[in-house]
Amino acid sequence: FHECMSGFEHQVASHMMAEGMTDESLVITRMIHDRYHAAKRNPFNEIECSDHYARAMASYGTFISACGFEYHGPKGYIRFAPKISPENFRAPFVTAQGWGTYSQHQNKSSLKAQIHVKSGTLALKMLGFETTQDPTKTSVMLGNKLVPSNFTLLERGCTIELDNPIVISQSEKLEIEIY
Repeated sequence: FHECMSGFEHQVASHMMAEGMTDESLVITRMIHDRYHAAKRNPFNEIECSDHYARAMASYGTFISACGFEYHGPKGYIRFAPKISPENFRAPFVTAQGWGTYSQHQNKSSLKAQIHVKSGTLALKMLGFETTQDPTKTSVMLGNKLVPSNFTLLERGCTIELDNPIVISQSEKLEIEIY
């Protein structure tokens, strides 16, 4: 009996995605998927440390890395830097007290993003984004209300710091424009 430890494979794929090795990461992820395809065997039995074991949470790391998702609840910090299709991206996110969807549309001169809390709440003080240009202006709106903020340039993008912390409640949307 030969076994491949899928948890290690998922971790390697996640790290490769985080380091910008997108194609290589997707190849590894696809190989694991194909090995445990439901048409071939029990999809809830990824062989590791013998039999009847699933490492589903390890595979979630590749998804998080593909989204470029970072979150620090106590600091009120959230960041997105999608590795796949950053020009037209949408994905779910999960935080300590809520979950929702993040979407962005990016071109050479601007990035428009939206954080939509579907359930719970999301407390924020700082947001991070990867952009294709050095921004000169940012705008943050919660519903139809302007949220005062300042931004700091980074090597690839910017960090937006809100003048005062906010809490995004269920069904509310935070809209961000970076020019």
